[in-house]
Amino acid sequence: MDIEIIEEHFKGKDGISGTALKIAEALEVEKDEINSVRVGGIVGKHEVVFGFPFQTVRLVHESISREAFGSGVIFVAENLRDKKEGLFNFEDILTPYFAV
Repeated sequence: MDIEIIEEHFKGKDGISGTALKIAEALEVEKDEINSVRVGGIVGKHEVVFGFPFQTVRLVHESISREAFGSGVIFVAENLRDKKEGLFNFEDILTPYFAV
């Protein structure tokens, strides 16, 4: 299987995004497998392409407004409110929404 990461951001953003670097680290993908696009009008988009024989699987997240960042912070704060003191990652916050 081949894995490529594509990250797109607003024109003028320097370097590879931290999110793309974290995705690469989690998937054990080399930094040179990250493709960066800088174009006006894009807030932020991350895509992971898994290339299998005879098919591809793509996971995409796109922020269409900077408001998404603020609402994301509020979502996390609301979901941490009743938890005991400690350290949490985003998986800890999202798991209850996807667990069967």
